[in-house]
Amino acid sequence: MSISNTPEPQALPDAQVQDASFVTSGKQNKKKVKSSTLSEEQKKAHHIASEQKRRENIRAEFDKIVALTPNLNQSENRSELNILTKSADFIDQLKEENVKLIELCRQKGIEVPEELIYKGPQNDGSDIVK
Repeated sequence: MSISNTPEPQALPDAQVQDASFVTSGKQNKKKVKSSTLSEEQKKAHHIASEQKRRENIRAEFDKIVALTPNLNQSENRSELNILTKSADFIDQLKEENVKLIELCRQKGIEVPEELIYKGPQNDGSDIVK
């Protein structure tokens, strides 16, 4: 039950929806109706192609991680878990080395600029290199 004076939207038959470019319900609400010109087979093929592209992109990024992580090699088990685990271990190792180098610099009286001191992830996204 509606209290407003605007008429309730009416459902259009399927044939009319595909041909209509706008469906109006009331005076101010205009909604564009998207008519699909693709067949179900074309939609499925497009979905499969999109999914393959997504997987290729993920594979390419994992290849970059493997290339950047010295404790991983091309002939080793390439499971995502193995790659992520060894990459995380390498990052931990780098952080420990960073702390040791900073401490060594301070012992020798060398000032270390603030931007070279790792402070952990920032919630504002400023720590992400683009």
